[in-house]
Amino acid sequence: MSPSAGVLNFDGFVVGKSYGSMTETPDAALVGRWRRLYPQDDFPSDCAPPGMATVLMMRAYMHLLSPRPPGNIHARQQMTLGVPIRLGDSVSTEVACVAKEIRRDRRYVTVRAHGANPQGATCFVGVLTLIWAA
Repeated sequence: MSPSAGVLNFDGFVVGKSYGSMTETPDAALVGRWRRLYPQDDFPSDCAPPGMATVLMMRAYMHLLSPRPPGNIHARQQMTLGVPIRLGDSVSTEVACVAKEIRRDRRYVTVRAHGANPQGATCFVGVLTLIWAA
């Protein structure tokens, strides 16, 4: 079965290529939803919780690497935190392909998500390794 037209498949990934960036601004409403889910989290009131970096990374991944074939597997994730994400700061997350390979007849794609605040300081760097379905 061939993938639908426009679906991002393994052959479409180019190592070193940026697939764009997405900007989001964490605000009090988003942090309020976080606090309802994780009331035990303790973080400064003028900052987003450190775990919000994963939310921003995954939203950028889902938006920028789309449409994806069904059946991808999220195999591994690594996150390095930088400066705190301040409420009201627009965080731009760029997603780029850093590696792709075939191992044991499976297609592995590794992408890097770099989140930066308006001053250009790194808020986070996430690396996702996925088993790409098509």
